[in-house]
Amino acid sequence: MIGENSMNEEKVIKALNSMKYNFEPMDDKFSRYDAFDKEHGIMLEIKCRKKHYPDTLIEKMKYDWNKNFAEENDLEFWYAVSMPNKPGSHTIYIFDPANLEAEEEGYDFKWHIKKLPEKTEFQGSQWIDKEVGYLHIDDCLISFEERTNH
Repeated sequence: MIGENSMNEEKVIKALNSMKYNFEPMDDKFSRYDAFDKEHGIMLEIKCRKKHYPDTLIEKMKYDWNKNFAEENDLEFWYAVSMPNKPGSHTIYIFDPANLEAEEEGYDFKWHIKKLPEKTEFQGSQWIDKEVGYLHIDDCLISFEERTNH
């Protein structure tokens, strides 16, 4: 059961839009990204975690598709991860993973195969092998705290 103090995609979008962005959620639930800011040319994938981790998971297949689509269409691909920080608040980390990878030394995502549920939204889904890697919170583009108990 999701409590009142949890984050969701809508709340992450609202928090970003309260800054200088204008993200619109994607209407298609099968879209490979969750929101788009047309003015700034940013595709946004959003993950809301129930625990705080120093390394946050990213699926390679989704990363590759979004990175390539962004490059082909002269867009940026950002990855937003919300994690609980302390009671009543979450920290939202915004990553620019393609830019991290493009840096001179590259970026070590630590890609590997891991057994994960086929569909993160559906309980009882089959477990399958997925290629995943990690983004460390210290490598985020921006981070900010968002209260969840308004």
